[in-house]
Amino acid sequence: MNSIPASAALADWLRSRSDAEITALLDARRDVAAPVPAGFPVLASRLLTAASLGRAAERLTLLDLALLELLLAEPRTVDALARHLRGRALKKQVAASARKLLDLGLAVGEDELRTFPQIREAVPWRSTQLLAPPDLDAIDAALAATGPDERALLDRLAEGSPLGRTAAAGPGTSPEHPVQRMLASGLLARVDHQTVELPWEVRARLRGELPLGASLKPPQPDGPPVPGADGAGAVAALELLRHADDVLDVLGAVPAQRVKAGGIGVRELRRVAKAAGLTEERAALLLELLAAAGLIAEGELDGEEDSVFAPTVAVDEWQRSAPAERWALLARTWLELRRQPALIGTRGEEGIVGPLHRAARSTVAPQDRAAVLDALALAPPGTAPHRQDLHAAARYAHPSWYRRLTLEAIAGIVEQAQIVGLVAGGALTSAGRAARTTDPAQAMAAALPKPVEEFLLQADLTLTIPGPTTHDFAAAVALVADLESAGGAAVYRVTDASVRRALDAGRTSAEVHAFFVAHSVTPVPQGLTYLVDDVARRHGALRAGVAASFLRSDDPALIAAVLASPAAEALALRAVAPTVLIAQVPLSDLVAGLAAASFNAAAEDSRGVVVDLRPAAIRLPSPRPVPRRRSRRSSNSPMRRCRSGGRTSRRTTAPRPARS
Repeated sequence: MNSIPASAALADWLRSRSDAEITALLDARRDVAAPVPAGFPVLASRLLTAASLGRAAERLTLLDLALLELLLAEPRTVDALARHLRGRALKKQVAASARKLLDLGLAVGEDELRTFPQIREAVPWRSTQLLAPPDLDAIDAALAATGPDERALLDRLAEGSPLGRTAAAGPGTSPEHPVQRMLASGLLARVDHQTVELPWEVRARLRGELPLGASLKPPQPDGPPVPGADGAGAVAALELLRHADDVLDVLGAVPAQRVKAGGIGVRELRRVAKAAGLTEERAALLLELLAAAGLIAEGELDGEEDSVFAPTVAVDEWQRSAPAERWALLARTWLELRRQPALIGTRGEEGIVGPLHRAARSTVAPQDRAAVLDALALAPPGTAPHRQDLHAAARYAHPSWYRRLTLEAIAGIVEQAQIVGLVAGGALTSAGRAARTTDPAQAMAAALPKPVEEFLLQADLTLTIPGPTTHDFAAAVALVADLESAGGAAVYRVTDASVRRALDAGRTSAEVHAFFVAHSVTPVPQGLTYLVDDVARRHGALRAGVAASFLRSDDPALIAAVLASPAAEALALRAVAPTVLIAQVPLSDLVAGLAAASFNAAAEDSRGVVVDLRPAAIRLPSPRPVPRRRSRRSSNSPMRRCRSGGRTSRRTTAPRPARS
């Protein structure tokens, strides 16, 4: 094999494979199948390219990489591989890993397995690191003996790229040179005469992470049980939906301005967070999720030149959906989100990174989230694996991502998963397990309590909703009462202002009374009845209309009091009759100005019917999904084209018989 080029040797081996094996290989490494390779030599060349090997490496476990390191040193049988790794991996695990390398085209052979020099591109480090178990005691002793300058160098390599270039790595350098001392002690590994590498076990010790490599067996994360994890996840899901509604309400009233650098600026983020009663971190995550889900979008409002971010027309239908379906959209969006919300608020090349800014893009973020959830799924259901065990499991399955899957990064993913409701108390919920394979809506629907449309009225004019509710019912309650505390049981308080808000929206006092009677499971307090009647009696005494606007009342003394107040000048009021005033301000401004002066006016239309002056929520068109390109399918399968050396057969059509 050494006497012929690697690609030619690989092509010869491919020719000896069965059709089923070639088809499985092309399915496993799809990047080499398009365009259809014109024969086995072309396929072999593609399989050995650095780009394709890098993609294949993402599917390799720590044991797979250990076998590759051994095969790069010399050809070996499966028995020889198992003997070398005795005590670190079981023989059946070694055999399964060897079969995997053959299926991926990373190794060839029948009894004796071989590989090619190009395969080194599939190994995430340049020096050999898995041939022998690490001596952790020796590493700790060597670290303790380092000086300040040496430790500073090691810390830089641990935080960034593990590769460093230095002339001191070459021959002829004094053994007393710091680089040579670290090479001798195993703290550094030599790649070539000008390059050294920080072994990942040393990196783990420097970063306080659990070292891997002593065992090449798949880790089994374990931890304490978390009673009621599904219920806690359901509470988090409801909280997520409530906060999403709050953010949509804020943007529906005042959209967020787009900054020149793109996305939403930090100042607007703070405004949205404050108005919605959220932390900036949670508001940023929700903005990212809502935008990716198509519930907010960038656009221009009528008469405005600057772009804004506002809710889309899809919001109204989404809010009318069942809570589990609403949550499932946000959960799936988080899993597939090609962005890093954790970067928001940090300083990038263009300044502070804001929500929806291009600096927060990340093509690997969905892979990292999937890796952490898969590691959580290895633990027994209902248990919270220890963070070190979780880290070990994620890195074992994806060692090529070891620079990204740090303890800090994994902790951040788990924290976001808890906000979304896929994880509770560190344990993967049933909905979280379902989200990795199927639609999680059904699992969440089983965990969510049934929505209620009732409340408990107290003598202090507070009402408590004992559980989750529908969006429409929550909106109806919010119209007549002010929210005091949210959570599993939301508490509202009925006040003069809240009753007046309902009357301003067009509700009559009879309708307000009927709403409390219909939905309260406790008797309506007499004080609440008096409050509604008192506000309603004062509310209808003044009637505002459009002149630009007008004000009328059956009580001339009340009209005279308004005309004598400071509000009369500010609103440019003028009497046209003892019971009628006209104003030069819009109707909404007239009602608001009178309210500020302690005069409560009800807005009416031309028929004298009370109208709702609350501004309608702003809506933008939903963004159009990007159409997927349809790939042209050849009449011949890739496997058959490889067999035929790139030649394709043409289909012929038999001539139709002539009609007699």
